[in-house]
Amino acid sequence: MLINKKDLIRINQEIGEKGAFSNESTLDFALDIMKQKKSWLYELSYLVRSILVDHVFADGNKRTAFVLITIYLDEKNLDYDDQKLVKVVLEIAKNNIKNPKKITGLIKNAIE
Repeated sequence: MLINKKDLIRINQEIGEKGAFSNESTLDFALDIMKQKKSWLYELSYLVRSILVDHVFADGNKRTAFVLITIYLDEKNLDYDDQKLVKVVLEIAKNNIKNPKKITGLIKNAIE
């Protein structure tokens, strides 16, 4: 799955925000990482990190990250526990988890 900046703006707007960036450069970096053709879960982890830790958007980062993760998991036809996924998003944001491998592990824990 290839996601771009417009997709992320749309997701942020769909959750009721304006799609306004507060740290666009970190998103550009995360999108560049995706071009390296790593695993989809690693790519997702980098995007989630940039949204939650680097606060890509002015508002709605946690909700945007949650929706992004669910889009990826739905695309892969993977079942997940909504409540566990909410806890994962909150844990990453609260603890400023920057390591994509750790984020990957947390997301995997929400997959059933």
